[in-house]
Amino acid sequence: MRTKKFDILSYSNYIVLAVILIVFAIGGNNFLTLKSIFATINNGSPLIIITCGVTFALLVGVIDLSVGAIGYAAGVTAGLLMNRLNIPVEFAFMVGITLGVFIGWVNSLFIVKFKMNPMLVSLGMMLIIRAIARIFTDDKTVTLGNHVSSIRQARIAALGEMPALMFGLIAVIIACTFVLKYTPFGRKLLAVGCEEKVAKSIGINTDRIKTAALMTCGGICGIAGCFWIVTLGSVVTTGLNSYEFLAIAAAVLGGTSLLGGRGSIYPGSVFGALILLFISAGMSNMGVSIYAIPFVRGIIIFIAMYVDSLRTQSMMKIPMAALKE
Repeated sequence: MRTKKFDILSYSNYIVLAVILIVFAIGGNNFLTLKSIFATINNGSPLIIITCGVTFALLVGVIDLSVGAIGYAAGVTAGLLMNRLNIPVEFAFMVGITLGVFIGWVNSLFIVKFKMNPMLVSLGMMLIIRAIARIFTDDKTVTLGNHVSSIRQARIAALGEMPALMFGLIAVIIACTFVLKYTPFGRKLLAVGCEEKVAKSIGINTDRIKTAALMTCGGICGIAGCFWIVTLGSVVTTGLNSYEFLAIAAAVLGGTSLLGGRGSIYPGSVFGALILLFISAGMSNMGVSIYAIPFVRGIIIFIAMYVDSLRTQSMMKIPMAALKE
């Protein structure tokens, strides 16, 4: 009986995250305290959520470059409703999330119906919605004051002063994981991403699944925008800049394929986002220049693309190995 070969690529995200935590714990100052960990995850919740959202798009083979801008537009919309019209927080958030779903649908209209290039469509959408959002804010910071302060400051004393907002983050991760792993929609996403023609031949409406994936991605990014304005307490003009690239890199680091058909929310994409967050937090903790952080992130993106290439090559060798046996 042959033993199963250990595949280090399957555990790479666990190994990398563990190494990062150990290195910065040794070299940093109180890096692994409960308070520090909670702060890193809570402040990084928009990136984690956007990574969950972009995973749905990547699973059907769509690289969506508008995810950061969708979160920004949703946050700006919710923030302005609260600041200028004194709309209740819950309703403002619902409007922001609905806007995210709508933008996802507009993306799908061009990508799925008109068969336009996904990267060009989403790049154009990113530029358009960021510009519109900045026009509405007059390119100025919008302070939200007491509208979100109670949510931002809420802590659970029994759990080591854990921010209450993290329960919302956990709920989003659980919901996304459940949809992907345990629903017909999740299985169809993987089927369409693996081989669209085969999925069509077994009766799956691939256009509808792709549209639903992009709308789901947009809605989740809308949720991220709401988390962003809560954690920050205001709307700033540079909000969520470059998050589309960070989220895609995080998803790929977590095992999601750029070609579609392979990936997971937890532990995959979540761990990938945590790797990026703890690297940034660790470097800041050690007093490294803030200008070095984007440089390191750029290197990580290159590494993520290389790892994805290795995973793809490894997956392609499996059928050949099976034939030889």
